[in-house]
Amino acid sequence: MKTETKLRVFKDGHNFASAHILPGMGKCERLHGHNYYVTAELCGETDEKGAIIDFNAINPIIAGICNALDHKTLLAEKNDGMTINRKGDSIKISLNDKKYQFPAGDCVLLPVTTTTVEKLSAYILGELLKELTGKLDAIDWIEVGVREGAGQMALARKNIG
Repeated sequence: MKTETKLRVFKDGHNFASAHILPGMGKCERLHGHNYYVTAELCGETDEKGAIIDFNAINPIIAGICNALDHKTLLAEKNDGMTINRKGDSIKISLNDKKYQFPAGDCVLLPVTTTTVEKLSAYILGELLKELTGKLDAIDWIEVGVREGAGQMALARKNIG
């Protein structure tokens, strides 16, 4: 009989602080920020060594993804309510009657429709899956959670096997 085992990863370093704008979401349409915390859960059957995946394979990947987002302004490239123009070393944003300009190095353009915690968890899951290609043979599913303050978390899950 198959026994599934869950592995949950949540560590110091699996967090980032970022600013964002959520068009069409009331006061969240103003530029604001959060401290985000990332968890990952993997479920599968243990291998001959008694593990479903090595912690050393997953922890640095999550830390790297978080580091790339840390202290950046997160911008949704696919949002129809906001115009994003990159010119040289700056990014200009138009949103209704507001105009913003940021140094390009202070921004991350994400391939999402919005930067809600739901979309951020799906984005991070996708990035994690890219990095784990070839290492997921024993994994049935993987889930990434992004917490945006106490008591608020979104989870994105992908079935693998």
